[in-house]
Amino acid sequence: MTVANVPPSPSGVALGRNVDTVVGVVDTLTTSPVCALLVAANALMRGALASPWMGAYVALFAARAGSAWLQRRRLAARGPVDWAKQVILVTGGSHGIGLSLVQKLAKTGARVAVVSLAPMPEPAPSSVTQYLCDLADAQALEDVVDSVERELGPVTMLVNNAGTVCPLLVSEQSAADVERVARVNFVAPMLLTRRVLPAMLRPECARAHIVFVASVLAYIGVPQLATYTASKAGVALFQESLSLELRHRLDVGGRVRSTAVFPSKVASGMFGGLDLPQWLSPELEPELVADAIFCALRDGTDGEICLPVFAMVAPLYMCLPRAGRRLVHWLGNSLDSMRSFRGHDKPEVFQPLSK
Repeated sequence: MTVANVPPSPSGVALGRNVDTVVGVVDTLTTSPVCALLVAANALMRGALASPWMGAYVALFAARAGSAWLQRRRLAARGPVDWAKQVILVTGGSHGIGLSLVQKLAKTGARVAVVSLAPMPEPAPSSVTQYLCDLADAQALEDVVDSVERELGPVTMLVNNAGTVCPLLVSEQSAADVERVARVNFVAPMLLTRRVLPAMLRPECARAHIVFVASVLAYIGVPQLATYTASKAGVALFQESLSLELRHRLDVGGRVRSTAVFPSKVASGMFGGLDLPQWLSPELEPELVADAIFCALRDGTDGEICLPVFAMVAPLYMCLPRAGRRLVHWLGNSLDSMRSFRGHDKPEVFQPLSK
């Protein structure tokens, strides 16, 4: 990195030498402490330690390390998960993220209930029970939870993963199109949460957890995805409100956790043909997202999971003025990205009723 011919800053340290420490600040907030330490070492060798940037970097690193230490202490006090006592309900577990997660959970000894419209690939693990159900049907959801509780026991962990998309302009969608996307993506997670939460609040349920798979598109509008983005935004706000209820109104002492997951495009086939640059929306493998969810269930961590890490800046999109948002779409070619959409033939990926 060239640092010559750069005017000195008021502190007497060349601004060029502080580039590494700026990266260090960002790195501390977004990646691992190991990478952050490497950046710090690089800054030390470049003589940037005397700068205000380095002071900010050290402070941020210390705050992050302290927060991580406190979280580890809290998690250690809870002890490891007794998977044999867990009944985990996963929606949309027949392919993609859901299938990868179910395969991981099946190895723990937990009792896993998969609720989906399509059957799982054969052979299904012996600890997994599948319930075929249309998630858009409210009565069917009530019935399927009754069956799970009767056959496996009260649900202790819920993963709201199933989703669908109607890839049409709003003017081309039928009322049934709009209603189905809203029911599968937004209403079903709320109904399932309402149904299983009372059992989770009982004192004997010590490691309850509810996960909501949202999307970075919960914060960013895209043509031909109006109903999808709106439903995911609803999921994000529902999870946030639920988390506040658990923490401040129900006073469950951390026994019930809630996590929202915000991935970018996932290589599950749902958005097959979507034309977005890799630098803006890198395609994630379903196993990567499933592993992050599994770790949250195992460790009892709540809050938000953003994948990739830069997805955490997605909420800033709505803070931009209209001109700034238009610039973002122009740089990412997102205004025309859905023109090449082809999806796949999985039943969870909704085929528009109006066509």
